[in-house]
Amino acid sequence: MERSTVLNKNLKASPRNPLGTRVCGCSSLSALFSVLLILSLAGCGTLSATRVPWETERPDGCRAFFERLDAVVLERGVHNAADAPVPGFPYLRANRFVASLAGGLSEPAAKTDWVQWMRELDLEARNREIATLPDVAARTLAASREELARRVAACSQSLYDADRVRPDFYDELTPRVEVPDEYSNALRIAGLYPLVTIPEYKITERVRERFRAWYEMPYEKLPVEGRLRFYRPPQGTGRDAREVIAASRHNPLNIPRPSASEARELAVHYAPVIIQDEAAPYDRVGRITWKGDELTVDGDKPAVYYYLSHARVKGEPVLQINYAFWYPAWAGDRAPSIEHGRLDGLTLRLSFEPGGRLFMIDLMNNCGCYHVFIPAKDRVLRTIQRYYPNDPFAPQGLPEMAAGQSPAVRIISGWHQVQRLLALAPPPEGTPYELLPYEMLEALPRGDGRGASIFDAEGIAKGSGRVERFIFFPTGIPSIGSMRQRGHHAITLSGRTLFDEPGLFEHYFVFR
Repeated sequence: MERSTVLNKNLKASPRNPLGTRVCGCSSLSALFSVLLILSLAGCGTLSATRVPWETERPDGCRAFFERLDAVVLERGVHNAADAPVPGFPYLRANRFVASLAGGLSEPAAKTDWVQWMRELDLEARNREIATLPDVAARTLAASREELARRVAACSQSLYDADRVRPDFYDELTPRVEVPDEYSNALRIAGLYPLVTIPEYKITERVRERFRAWYEMPYEKLPVEGRLRFYRPPQGTGRDAREVIAASRHNPLNIPRPSASEARELAVHYAPVIIQDEAAPYDRVGRITWKGDELTVDGDKPAVYYYLSHARVKGEPVLQINYAFWYPAWAGDRAPSIEHGRLDGLTLRLSFEPGGRLFMIDLMNNCGCYHVFIPAKDRVLRTIQRYYPNDPFAPQGLPEMAAGQSPAVRIISGWHQVQRLLALAPPPEGTPYELLPYEMLEALPRGDGRGASIFDAEGIAKGSGRVERFIFFPTGIPSIGSMRQRGHHAITLSGRTLFDEPGLFEHYFVFR
């Protein structure tokens, strides 16, 4: 299994492996368990910091209401894990980009806008949690889901109004805004992580050699196991990144934050062409649906799900469009048998510089596996070379996109790996797909009239477990190989690197 590998250097320091890369000569298992105990106690030591000094002076009704709502959400397993709650501030959540702003803002208006962004993230997550609560659980909190959502919004405003007048509000809030990474120190220690890094490095290199052969092969010679099926995006020109960025960055943070309609127009404008080698039903891109209590991908209803995100390059905010598409299974002779299982998918991410130019496409399977960079070569001054961990895997440069062209990905059967990225005009004879907001997956309608997230409370796609979780657990990635929710993609087996790190690109490349 290949994942590009790099030491994690997020904008906010992440927890590191306390053993480093050296192996001690401990002969007793008691030493191992002692370390595990210390780590668990260290984690518990942060619990006392969750309450703010003025906790008891907050509006009692709202404070108790959020505590009760959180308890019910956790009990019913419908917590939305896309964004991380801010300890002590039940009306706030953050993603990694928003968390990276903590401590770097000086203007009062920018600080206010930052908090409002976190309030919006929390309200969006809570509304999806409310939509996925069982009816009986929702009725213990309010007469209807609509009333419950209204009370959440009112209490969010009430608690914020009570907190923001405190002179030490930002001093108390800022250090709490952190997003945990996706790696478990306990799993790494239990699996003797330092011993597996060299074998992992060799496996990575072997897989990369296989991938390089595809990218170096003439396109017309790429093997076809079944037939090439072209999926084309919905018709419509949308709006380009230059327009959307210019229109949406007029805010105190000076960060492009498109509205839902602007995000839709942007996604339509750049929606990719999918060239799929279809040899079996598991190669059909489709809409995720519930079939009883199981998830399935309906290949008769092709669909791609989109969402926006942010990164940073040379101190400037970068707007990104993510396109996630799904298959019924990871299967076939090419895919390693330990990776076979229900549900598979790919995420294609387009990143735009502040002027609106597309300068980077990167992609991964939806487990966080097989991460690949495709940068604009004229934008990269040099690649950051390391002997170990691995250098970034960038097997091709970004092709020029002429007017009317879209990024197009050629994908193999079964294993669903990208063999080439092209610039193509969407073929009129191709199979059209729907373009749907990713949020639908977090409250997907069921036959009983309510929604249910396809992800569990840990951000793992339900029913997507793989045998490899029993083999690669020493990497520290829980349920490795499973499909994952946005915000939960660990993309390296060694190091601690995440798909949504704001500074990810600059850890790999020096830009002009």
